[in-house]
Amino acid sequence: MKRDNTDTLVQEIASIFESIRENTYKGGNRFLLTGHLEIGSLLNREFNSYILDVKSKQRMKTLIEKIDKVVKMNFSKRTLYYALKFYQAYHGKKLDYRLSWSHYRILSSVSNQDVRNKLEKEAAKNDWNRYVLERKARESGYYGGSRAGKWNRPEGEVYHYKIVNKSMDLSKELWLDLGFHCYRKLDKQNLKEGEFVRLHFEKKTWGFKKVGANSFLYHYLGILERIVDGDTLLVQIDLGFGLTTRQKIRLLGVSAPELGTSEGDATFESLKEKLKPGTGLLIRTHLQDKYGRYLGDVLYLLKKEFSYETLRTKGIHLNEELSMKFES
Repeated sequence: MKRDNTDTLVQEIASIFESIRENTYKGGNRFLLTGHLEIGSLLNREFNSYILDVKSKQRMKTLIEKIDKVVKMNFSKRTLYYALKFYQAYHGKKLDYRLSWSHYRILSSVSNQDVRNKLEKEAAKNDWNRYVLERKARESGYYGGSRAGKWNRPEGEVYHYKIVNKSMDLSKELWLDLGFHCYRKLDKQNLKEGEFVRLHFEKKTWGFKKVGANSFLYHYLGILERIVDGDTLLVQIDLGFGLTTRQKIRLLGVSAPELGTSEGDATFESLKEKLKPGTGLLIRTHLQDKYGRYLGDVLYLLKKEFSYETLRTKGIHLNEELSMKFES
């Protein structure tokens, strides 16, 4: 039954956190993990497994604020959410105490149970740290749980362009819209305005053929030149025909702390450490923001060498990764 007053629940959860703090040294991960399972059980009962509606979100926010005042160690604004997801994924199941709470937080966000079980076994067997496990979870395509529907990965193919007529006079000259206000004049007579083509490079020559779909527009291969700030990249983008454009890409849906603040500077340095100049990227662009930057989704891989197809299908979605990090 849901409580009209959250104080009793706050006391129960705070008591468990205190028990974790006092007893973790006695049993290593065992107390830490079972303690978070207990907290998750209380939350699951309180919210009937559902916290997506406005009223429940506000109730969770109130809980977090009250607990934050009495629990001073090892508590963050996301801890209760993590505990609830942990309980929903692992209640009634045997835990592997070789893995830490950080490991199980990541595993709890893997939505596919078979993939989650496989990652759990491999993490314990291969002694993965949390960073390796998180990378493997992202590469699985199931990391993020209910957030997955929020993000639209750039899964299209590159070199798909629309035919336009950009002439100011009455001429019927046709052009390929390469994006970024770049155009290339067409000389073929059997194409029409509004149709779509895909480029191909054969025998050192660029050509193209007509295609029917427009879902692949504005997908590009790029090379990172440098990190501008915590959510903006300067990228050299391949347009085909041997043409390259330099563009600032603002990550769509990501709002990093501002430079000049301690958190913003730390985020900037962390992103620079993760993505080095020369990193290959797959980018899908959207509209421009008020500063003239293109909003975009970006995929990357940490490997030094990989194929375009591997990047397209296995790449880590930088927007989703950073947004989850900044959520509080």
